Amino acid sequence: MNKTETIALVSEKTALPPDTCERILKAFEKQSEAALLGKLDGAKNNRATMLAGISEKTAIPAPDCDKALAALEEVLGQSLAGKLKFWK
Repeated sequence: MNKTETIALVSEKTALPPDTCERILKAFEKQSEAALLGKLDGAKNNRATMLAGISEKTAIPAPDCDKALAALEEVLGQSLAGKLKFWK
């Protein structure tokens, strides 16, 4: 599944416009990358902190960001389950 397909599925599941979902997912990628590289201060890697950062960077309300990230988790989980034959 490519990014365009992922964004379309997240948009469909959340009823948010595709461009909004794309902005949220791009901000999530950057925030996640920073967390993985240890660039965040202390232990501020929890979901609430990440949502607040994404919301602040995109100017999209936190509840919409949360919906998009929950849909992303579902989309990615379904995609992986389809590729991992032992889960079938």
